[in-house]
Amino acid sequence: MRINTLAKLAPAAAFAFAAAIAAPAQAEDWNAHLDACAAAAEAQGIVTAGEYETKFVTASGGSMKRISLEFQPNAGEPIKAECKVKRGTVKELTIKV
Repeated sequence: MRINTLAKLAPAAAFAFAAAIAAPAQAEDWNAHLDACAAAAEAQGIVTAGEYETKFVTASGGSMKRISLEFQPNAGEPIKAECKVKRGTVKELTIKV
């Protein structure tokens, strides 16, 4: 009986292990997308390099990632934005008013 129970738990344990390994890689992808959005904002003159901090708010999406973020300057009000990224390339950056 015990062997049968362990045999049933083995696939679940393998799935949990695979999910634990995959989680850090996924987190790195979101950070790369966030960095790409920050670079696009700098290129458009929305923010100045070194004078702000990028804050992740939310993210979603399949092949097209939609990231909500805030640019918090050293002095002044934060700038809220939404960024759409596909395959590591920023397709659209929108400032929310």
